[in-house]
Amino acid sequence: MSSVIITSVVAFSVVILLLVLILLYAQSKLVQSGDVKIIVNGDEANPIVTPAGSTLLNTLSGEKVFLPSACGGGGTCAMCKCTISEGGGDVLPTEVGHLSRAEQKEGVRLSCQVKVKSDMRIEIPEEIFGIKKWECEVVSNWNVASFIKEFVVRLPEGETLDFEAGGYIQVDVPPVVCDFKDMNIEPHPDDPAGPEKFKGDWDKFGLWDLKMVNNEEIFRAYSMANHPAEGNIVMLNIRIATPPWDRANNKWMDVNPGICSSYVFTRNPGDKVTISGPYGEFFIKPTDAEMLYIGGGAGMAPMRSHLFHLFHTLKTGRKVSYWYGGRSKRELFYLDDFEKIEKEFPNFKFHLVLSEPMEEDNWTEKKDVNDTEGDGFLGFVHQAVIDQYLSKHDAPEEIEFYFCGPPMMNAAVLKMCDDWGVPDENVSFDDFGG
Repeated sequence: MSSVIITSVVAFSVVILLLVLILLYAQSKLVQSGDVKIIVNGDEANPIVTPAGSTLLNTLSGEKVFLPSACGGGGTCAMCKCTISEGGGDVLPTEVGHLSRAEQKEGVRLSCQVKVKSDMRIEIPEEIFGIKKWECEVVSNWNVASFIKEFVVRLPEGETLDFEAGGYIQVDVPPVVCDFKDMNIEPHPDDPAGPEKFKGDWDKFGLWDLKMVNNEEIFRAYSMANHPAEGNIVMLNIRIATPPWDRANNKWMDVNPGICSSYVFTRNPGDKVTISGPYGEFFIKPTDAEMLYIGGGAGMAPMRSHLFHLFHTLKTGRKVSYWYGGRSKRELFYLDDFEKIEKEFPNFKFHLVLSEPMEEDNWTEKKDVNDTEGDGFLGFVHQAVIDQYLSKHDAPEEIEFYFCGPPMMNAAVLKMCDDWGVPDENVSFDDFGG
């Protein structure tokens, strides 16, 4: 009996060994080991020489070629496209939904999904080479709303970020653990409501017990709130991303909170943070058409960048209106800045819309856009735009629309533009700020 067992074990071991040898042989033939060469934009004299195995996005990043990626390489934003003429293999199922048939025929791929396995030839836009990475110093990190930070960092001495208003940057997050109880959510010291202005909301929703754990280096994209004339700073408006709410058990689900937002909320003045940029395509169109801006939540960031550039730098004469929505007064910020622009420029109008004003807000609803006695409108911001403006406009299809906010707001505004016959070329929106 024992001899049978021994024979069986030996036979099984031999089979396993043979299978391993076959796999190793196949790998040696099918997968290139050692270094591979990547020819970028036909530059035969200066190939990138790199070990095989990583994604093309990470490989290029390691060579200081920073393709945009709002999702941190997860294959969902489709911002990291490049053209691969050799060595890319077949288009993967994870890419198909983000690439048109024409793009697939032309060799367009998502660099975050393509593994570097052999020598490659790729094409990337020349402006990508202008993207840089810096270790910056945190200047300030005040809450401007219950769950939104105004996060400001300064570039190293002598460095500048050459960007267009509406651009975005990427924030690197190292392996880190962030306890929500360590977060400072105080507003700016000049806020008359005092340092505990937002504490009640955090207490109400039990945020202090949450903890974010990140075990690997990742990056996330955020729209800039600063405009080019503000020098060597980067200003972001970032909303804390909480886990989904477990309605059955009346508590937060046991899911990691937002990695980058948690990281940013725990940064303090003097801390170092690594960013890269500039990226983006949400820019001001060089026309004379009327402009209508719609913002909500942290979608304020690119709206501020655009509007400050339009009026503080360009001194535009174009007709511009900005409609900003929030739940209550506590969720509104930068009001003084836009009201000041409104007083200085008769071609600019600023409108506020609250969906759930609190009793202490003493919110007085405006009768129409010419009402100077009321505070603003009630309801959803896109509906206020329809009821108070588009329905009374002679040619809404000729307006240029720029918007950024929570996903539901963006979807509602897109439908609004479609319903009112606004052509695609007049519709621009930013998915990263909200």
